[in-house]
Amino acid sequence: MGTAKDRDKQPAGSTTADEALFDLGTWLGRHQALGMVANRCSAADAECLRSIRRSGQYKKLGMTWERFCSERAGISRAHADRLIRQLEEFGANYFRLAEMMDISPQTYRLIAGSVDDAGIQVGGETVAICADNRDKIATAVESARERAKSTPDQADRLSKVSTLRKLLADFVDAAEAAGRTAEERADLILLLQDGARRIESLAEAVRRHTYVLK
Repeated sequence: MGTAKDRDKQPAGSTTADEALFDLGTWLGRHQALGMVANRCSAADAECLRSIRRSGQYKKLGMTWERFCSERAGISRAHADRLIRQLEEFGANYFRLAEMMDISPQTYRLIAGSVDDAGIQVGGETVAICADNRDKIATAVESARERAKSTPDQADRLSKVSTLRKLLADFVDAAEAAGRTAEERADLILLLQDGARRIESLAEAVRRHTYVLK
């Protein structure tokens, strides 16, 4: 590392490779191997992964995102991307629940409207998400599952939307990994522009056939 005098010579706002690597090491140091076993990933772990992927700091190590996940984070790229998607879709509260019990994204969607930072609504009562309330929360989750079974149309609709959401997320992940050459990037831009036009056209068609109740 350079001396303080050497660092003072750097232009204001510049970030050296050493500083970038230090930041990356700090992230990994906070979450050694990210402390993830099965679904027991914290929101902080998922945020850590998202920050590293967004910043591209793993490239300072001469690694691809896939290799970084495997060798430094100790998980597969697919699992890392899935955790990031869950963070972006559900926020931190999903991970708070997942640390306490096994809860799939499909099940969480059934109760998401009853969950906020204060806790989960159970029988008109706000129950804090903590280990002491695990039994109450488990009962609320099971009740949500039972209600979904009794309303198959709603469950089927949620399943279809969930499938489309996953397909879209997988496409975005694949697009982010593509475009390594100038020609590929040019083709990718055309694809994304065409896709954006088609999706907007589809959205407009759906809006025309949807009644919005106010």
